Amino acid sequence: MVSLDGAQLYESKQSDCWIYIWVILNLAPDRCYKKVHVCPCGFIPGPNKPKNINSFLFVGLHHLAALQHEGLCIWDASRDRVFSSNLYLLFTTADGLGLICWDGMVGHSGKNGCWVYCLMPGRRKFHGTHYYPALLKLQGNCMPGSDHPDIDVFQLPLGSSSDYAYNLNRFISTPSQQQWDMCKTETGITKPPLILGLNPSQSLGVPLCMTTDLMHLAGNLSVLLISLWHGMMECGHTDDKGLWDWAVFRDEDAWTAHGQAIENTGTYIPSSFDCKPRNIANKINTDYKTWEFHLYIFGLAPTLLYDVLPEHYWANFCKLVHGIQIMSQYVINKQDLKHTYILLCTWGHEFELIYYQLRQDWLHFICPCVHQVLHLVTETMHKGPVICYAQWVMECTIGNLGQEIQQPSKPYKNLAEEGVQRCRVNALLAIMPKLNDGIKGDPMGSINLGDGYILLQKQDKHPWLPTGEEAHIVSEFIGWPPDQFKRWAWLRLPNGQIA
Repeated sequence: MVSLDGAQLYESKQSDCWIYIWVILNLAPDRCYKKVHVCPCGFIPGPNKPKNINSFLFVGLHHLAALQHEGLCIWDASRDRVFSSNLYLLFTTADGLGLICWDGMVGHSGKNGCWVYCLMPGRRKFHGTHYYPALLKLQGNCMPGSDHPDIDVFQLPLGSSSDYAYNLNRFISTPSQQQWDMCKTETGITKPPLILGLNPSQSLGVPLCMTTDLMHLAGNLSVLLISLWHGMMECGHTDDKGLWDWAVFRDEDAWTAHGQAIENTGTYIPSSFDCKPRNIANKINTDYKTWEFHLYIFGLAPTLLYDVLPEHYWANFCKLVHGIQIMSQYVINKQDLKHTYILLCTWGHEFELIYYQLRQDWLHFICPCVHQVLHLVTETMHKGPVICYAQWVMECTIGNLGQEIQQPSKPYKNLAEEGVQRCRVNALLAIMPKLNDGIKGDPMGSINLGDGYILLQKQDKHPWLPTGEEAHIVSEFIGWPPDQFKRWAWLRLPNGQIA
């Protein structure tokens, strides 16, 4: 799998760049994200967006094409023989804007802007050029091309390579600029992508290699829902935010109290969930991270919004949360897939009825992420659990490569050098696995209690004698009056969590 994403190296200054990596899908999900198994492929310096990003992507894809043609020769030391390994490109991943670099399509604002190329036409407002993937037909008069009837959410077409090949042939055969523009609108294709140059027997090809990235999808859904509830969505001259009964956080006091409630939950979140979400009221316009959005919206919000959101909005939201939670599992049984398919399709249909309500001035509430949710189950059935090819691996790689930059000058050159160094180390470890011993033993200053329990620093400097209720509880537990002892701050549990 090849993964492309943008990164900001420094929080306080403009330092955008782009990175793409190779991810080895033969490995289990709990191994493929580790440094030793991630292969940096290319670094595109910023801070300005590259005018021709294909010139950077071509180098990596050309190398892959050569290896597919010649085979990757590997020496098996245990058998003392050389064998040829065939490389297959299954998925190309990026965020919604980055996917156009891989598939050569119009992007999320086009009439056929679906990432998996389901060819469901979008709808646009009067005098508008932006298409929105609404299933239900607008009330009243519609723009030509947006007046098609309602689309059954349970009958969404699947992306087809034959449809894509036919439309691509139409596109490259257009004889005039006018016909080219019309064909681009109807087919959603803007150019032949580079990945068509790969061996078709060793890649899924377009559009099957395109995926719904669960990481960015969860982030986009979070931003959409918070913007609706906070009343931050665009409001046209024919609209009135006073009619937005879902905007429960337009009142700043309610929003501030909700942000504090989110921060207060951090005490109760196990360490295995990584960092706890911060006060969103203070961080929403700055650096609220994707994982914080994910943990807040799909973990905490159903409880925190109970009796805050009107009931029908809250019930609709819970359907989405339950569906995303199931889709975030590495193992999903057939019964859960059926249940989730009905759940998410029902959510999508209800979402349009209660938020969009078939109004021209509310059409923009139907963002591309709403449509992508409807493909999650079918994508899982065809390609496996979507969490296995989400961009969390890329997010992790951006983080640890950025942390290794020690010199503030020439950050892009330093980042590229760190990537080259990472590749050299990984190659050496692949040749001599014994060098990769990993971390052995317990942390310094800890005490191993056995059975997977480990006491971790810090601890009391002097013995302490409990009194009152504490003494009563301790004596009940151990069966005799407590003596002096030292308290420890942390206990690592057998499942890896830290209490």
